[in-house]
Order: sequence, then structure tokens, then C-alpha cells
Amino acid sequence: MARVDSLRMRAGQIFCSCDSDGLPIDLDRLPAGGGIARMAFAFGASILSQVLTLAVLPLASSQLMPHQWQLPLPYLALLCGAALAGFPASILMDMFGRKAAFALGASLGIAGGILAAYAVIERQFLFLLIGALWLGMAQGFALFYRHAGAMAGHAGGLVFGAGVIGALLGPFVVEAVSQTTGPLAAAYGLGAAGLANFITLGFAVGLPARRIEIEMKTALVLRPNLRTFSGATLMAALAWFAMTGVMARAPLMMAGCGIGFGMVASAMAVHLAAMYVPGFVIGRWIAHSGGIRVGFWGLALILVGGTSLFWQDNSVGFSLALMIAGFGWGTATLGAMASLHHDGRPSSLWLAAHDVSLFLAALLGALAFGRVG
Repeated sequence: MARVDSLRMRAGQIFCSCDSDGLPIDLDRLPAGGGIARMAFAFGASILSQVLTLAVLPLASSQLMPHQWQLPLPYLALLCGAALAGFPASILMDMFGRKAAFALGASLGIAGGILAAYAVIERQFLFLLIGALWLGMAQGFALFYRHAGAMAGHAGGLVFGAGVIGALLGPFVVEAVSQTTGPLAAAYGLGAAGLANFITLGFAVGLPARRIEIEMKTALVLRPNLRTFSGATLMAALAWFAMTGVMARAPLMMAGCGIGFGMVASAMAVHLAAMYVPGFVIGRWIAHSGGIRVGFWGLALILVGGTSLFWQDNSVGFSLALMIAGFGWGTATLGAMASLHHDGRPSSLWLAAHDVSLFLAALLGALAFGRVG
């Protein structure tokens, strides 16, 4: 199979119009401007948006909710949006290429951030739900950066690890917003989440142009077998179920211990940074032990970190527990992704089914553990 850039083909000229970007080759052999750096920074900006959204949504929801039982609804809308985006993102990526698909996802995030900020200012709970839904759809599109990276050899870990940058920036942005905007901190925080998607859009539009894929026979493209796909998807789904349960429950537990908004945001940022740290360090471990075994170790760490939350009563203890659980999530997710891509290139529908399964598991986790009381 070859990816051919239609803009570089000219009648009467004979030269190689193939581009190595996106092909299953080693990262060290990628040419300059192969798109990996842009994907990494775009994913990092999308994680910054995720940190801001997760930190601010509980505050915004508590300000606007008509009834107590509606507190977790914006978070559930965020997860629903991510799940709904899985198949459209995959189909659009196949039809129009990464550039168009990622740009559309970032545009949804911009609109979602603006609408959610407006909802807080005007005290419109329904608009907050819609804005959270759009922000979630942007996250659903953004997660395909890790698959795009994985198709370029071992670059999936680099793209995944770039999320640390966005996660670490999150607390500083939250602190700056809360210090300068006072009672409108939730609105400005959600607006900043939309602005982070604007940065993602800037990187996305600079990705290589749409490719035309030439395949002599679809059967010649190596695909992972159904057992590998099912095992990797089940492992990642368990990680997402547990992790969203932790992320939905931990802020409520911290608030119950009298921990303030700023410290809650910092703890969640530490947690999210730990989620993406394995992208920088896990490659050799996976190469030595295999993705499935590494994934099981990740699930064990999530269990340790998640259960230890119940014995915490201060911000340091909560942060450490969330850090352990976050590192476990990143380990399990990357192990599953390495297993999924190890024996072949999954089709776009398989990738969409994989990601939708993860978001449905995440939704179940939030429903199971994200209740008040």
C-alpha cells in the first residue's frame, strides 16, 4: 500500500510522489515535517482543554443545577459526546484525511467552550449540557491522534506522552483564571477550554494534506485478529471504566473533606499528567514484556490507586492516590493500544468500535461511581 499526495502528482513528470507520513515505519526514519510533532502538540493542547473542562465542570454544574441529582449530568454529557464522536471521526478520517477530521473536532471544541461559558454567565443549565457534549465530541476526535501516531511505527507513545505538557499547564491556567475573574471563574475556565481547542485547530490545519490510498487488494493489508482486538478492547475498557469512576468520584470526596476548588483542580491535573507520563517511558517495557502483560500491571495500579482514595482526608493523599491510578490508566491504555497495533493495521471501523467501547465503559464508570453522597 502507498499513500500518494494528489497535489504532488503532475502529468508528464516521473518522480516518487509517495510520502512516508502515516506509514508503519520507525519514528527514527520519519522525515522532518512528517506530521508527528504537529500531532503531538495538537494532542497536548486537547489535553489542556480536557484538564480545564474537568476542573471547571463540577463548579459550573453546582452553580446552575436546578436539582441536586443533576450535578453529574454535564460530566455524563461530556462522555456521551466523546462516545458519539467515535464512528464519525473514523469515517471522516478515511474520507477526507486527518487534517479535515482533526480540524472539525477542534472546531466542535471551540464552539463547546464558548457555549458552555455563555451558559454559566446566563445561568442556562441546558446550554451547559450542550456545550459539554460538544467539548466531549472534540475529545473523541482528539483521541484518534494516538492511533494516527501508532500507525507511524512507535510514535503513538510520543503523541500520547505529549499530553503531559497540556496536563501540567492546566493548574496554572486554572489558578490564573480563578485569581483574576472571581465569581466568573467557571465561565472563563470553560472559555479557556475552547481557546485550547483553537490551538489544537492551528496545529491540525498544518498537518499533511489529504492522501489518496492505493491498495491493490484490501486482503493484502494485515489486520489484527479478532482475539487480539477483543482482548485489547476489553483491557482498555476496564481501565476506562475504573478511571472515569475515580475521576467522577474523587472531586466529590475531596469537596466532602473541605478541600477547595484550586486544590481539587491541582490534584486532577496531577492525575491527568500521570495518565500520559507512560507515553514517554513505557516503550521498552512493552517491547520486552508485550502489551497485554503491561496492560495487566496498569489495571493493578488503577485498583491500588482507586481503592486508596477511601482512606484519604487531605489534598496530598488524594493527589498521590490519583497519581497512582492515573499512571495505571496510561500503562493499561498504552499496553492495549500496542497489542492492538502490533500484529497489523486495524481498519477504521475497528478503531472506531474500539474507541466507542472505551467511552461507553467510561460512561458506565461515571454512572456507577459519580453519584452524590
